[in-house]
Amino acid sequence: MQEIVTKVLEAEKSAEQRIQEARGKAGEIRAQADRAVQAKLEQARAQAAQRAREIVDKARSQAQGAHEKALQQTEEENRLFFENNEPLIIKAAEAVVRIITAPQWS
Repeated sequence: MQEIVTKVLEAEKSAEQRIQEARGKAGEIRAQADRAVQAKLEQARAQAAQRAREIVDKARSQAQGAHEKALQQTEEENRLFFENNEPLIIKAAEAVVRIITAPQWS
């Protein structure tokens, strides 16, 4: 009878040891999984940040190009306006000069 009790106690002790080992392994596996998930999250964040920078850089470049094109177009329109209206502008300037330089009693 004592022998059976001893064997049962040894079996319980062995089972408890195996449970502890299994818990330890489960903890290690969980920690590995957590590290893997964290690494994937960091990689995804880095990729998202890089993609966002690329999108912003592309948008900035396109906006700069549109701005430069609009500026060139406006400058060309101004040049053409002054070119096409040069005689009128000269007449207007001469009229202003005559008004400013003419004596008030005339």
